[in-house]
Amino acid sequence: MALLPPSLSLAEVVSPFLSDIYKPSLLNYSIPMKTTKFIITLMLMNLSLMWAGGAQDSSIPSKNETIETSITIQDSLGRTVVLPGVPERIVQAGSSAFLVNDALFLFPEARERVVGMADGNQGRGNFLPIVDPSYDEKIIFPRTINIEEILSASPDLVIMKDFLFSKYDKEFQKVGLPVIYMDLESPEAWERDLAILGQIFGNPQRAMDLQNLFSEYTMNVVNPLEGLKSEDRKKSLILYYSEKDGTGAFQVPPLTFIQTKMLEMTGSDPVWTDADMGTRWTTVGFEQIAAWNPDQIFLISYRTPVSEVLNIMKENPYWMELSVNQGGEIHPFPMDFHSWDQPDPRWLLGLQWMAFVSHNEIFPETDMNLKAQQFFADFYDISEEDYSNKIYPIVEGLE
Repeated sequence: MALLPPSLSLAEVVSPFLSDIYKPSLLNYSIPMKTTKFIITLMLMNLSLMWAGGAQDSSIPSKNETIETSITIQDSLGRTVVLPGVPERIVQAGSSAFLVNDALFLFPEARERVVGMADGNQGRGNFLPIVDPSYDEKIIFPRTINIEEILSASPDLVIMKDFLFSKYDKEFQKVGLPVIYMDLESPEAWERDLAILGQIFGNPQRAMDLQNLFSEYTMNVVNPLEGLKSEDRKKSLILYYSEKDGTGAFQVPPLTFIQTKMLEMTGSDPVWTDADMGTRWTTVGFEQIAAWNPDQIFLISYRTPVSEVLNIMKENPYWMELSVNQGGEIHPFPMDFHSWDQPDPRWLLGLQWMAFVSHNEIFPETDMNLKAQQFFADFYDISEEDYSNKIYPIVEGLE
């Protein structure tokens, strides 16, 4: 039974109602005591119901209110994930960590809500401490991780790259932990995944602003090249150098990878279009490279210093015979903490740089240092001072 508010006495509650019913000045008779008691009892019952109803409304949300606060997301794999609300403790886990983390921190809310992430250092240091002053307070996981380690961070949402679905998802289902899988491997995927992140962080406006920035950066390259004649397009090759057990190898990306897309968008034709490269980087020998005889080579090396790779190519007598080498048309991709060829937001910088290298007659005044400074300001709100002091000193490969 509801109680009277402590500040009111029974008389104070009842008297206003009685004054309307029992007015001796207007009536010549009095109300019998039994009737009075009956009226008071009815009024107290009504007040009790009113106070009980008010308490119920303020403490228990209705079904409609619960539905309104939930978030329904379709992730990169087409899975529908329903979250009870905007997640407050987000964990990124698994390999390819920096791709996901650099996407998350395009949103200012990530600084507070991302509580843990996998190590994204590719050997050149960590970028995110420049973006997030509280980075040192985050939980940094190894790239290979188990469910128990993830649960130790008490997340209400986990975000991973989509290729990790088969490895982890059954375990996540067992513990009932929601997971969003992201693609981030093409311009189209980025547009979709930015919208997903806008839902996760409850900031769809930032998602739209980022989509517009991606489009602006892309169109600034694509539009000037729109009327390029076929004979003016370069025949180009992308080579990724890697070492395993002391042995180096060159690899070529599939036609669907963002590196190939960037090449095509910047006025070049990939020389390996007739080869069946499958869905992964494919090792190719020198004979095949020589047969392709590209006009230019864009060189990628994530771990081995690119200067060492260039020395291998310049000192090898076979490589020295290639016209692309003799003409100085081997161009290492620029990098700061990460190489600008990868499906990190930096691919937009790599796109501008490739266009300048391939067609500097169309982009003659390109200052890639200024472009990089503007990029980090636009996407991560990094000041000119922080760019000059914390990013520019480790930048390599600007031409």
